[in-house]
Amino acid sequence: MGTPIAAACTFLLLLVSVPAYSAELFYMDHDPYTDRFVGPIGPLVLSGEIIPGDYAALLSKILADRDRFLTQNKLILASDGGDVAEALKIAKLVKSLYTTVIVGPLTGRCVSACFFIYAAAGQRETDGERLIGINRPYLAASEARSTSTSTSTSASTAPADATLVESGALATVRAFLEDNAVPRYLLDEMFRHASDDAYWLTAEDQKNLGYRSPGFDRYLRDKCAWDDKKPVEDLKRMLKCRDRVTQDAARQALALASTIH
Repeated sequence: MGTPIAAACTFLLLLVSVPAYSAELFYMDHDPYTDRFVGPIGPLVLSGEIIPGDYAALLSKILADRDRFLTQNKLILASDGGDVAEALKIAKLVKSLYTTVIVGPLTGRCVSACFFIYAAAGQRETDGERLIGINRPYLAASEARSTSTSTSTSASTAPADATLVESGALATVRAFLEDNAVPRYLLDEMFRHASDDAYWLTAEDQKNLGYRSPGFDRYLRDKCAWDDKKPVEDLKRMLKCRDRVTQDAARQALALASTIH
């Protein structure tokens, strides 16, 4: 009869043998809300499970035609989650580019680790119910190590140490979402729900989260004297200013990201 360790090793080998498919990346030619054809100028779509390597794939896709991407600087999300550490890397890139994220009923929902990307975006657009789902992140042992800020954990982590690593990784996730001004009650809902039991954001929840992040609001006020209460003519001027300053900042961020890619 095999030992527990041998059984565990066999299980891990079986997991390794199962192919993992990266998220799809493509430019959409239909509006995600109305399904109206918009031609080849549609925004970029990230669809499917997020796995290691998807950050590099997304960056490469953007860099392949940065002018096309930055013309709209939008990313449609349609993912049920996946690798937490990889989603956090993508979230940081999206934040640095001031990219608007969209979740539409015709393209699919954004759940679990996908929410990190949604929450980090400067501007968010969603239309429909049961599109944004949050739950307690599921972390495999290797993923917990890569997500956690701890650097002293070896591959042969003891059970007690593994618990500490997972706790550290979950603390990293919570800190990231707090830094992106996710309301505390939503964080509580996230960690209250098991990884297979999503809490779906209501219209009120999305309003509380904000359609623009507080950080992006401050940036626009600083760079463009942004004020939503100004007349339409002023709004046109502010929109032009927003497009100019965010594109300049996004180009700088892409140049930096490409050097460390």
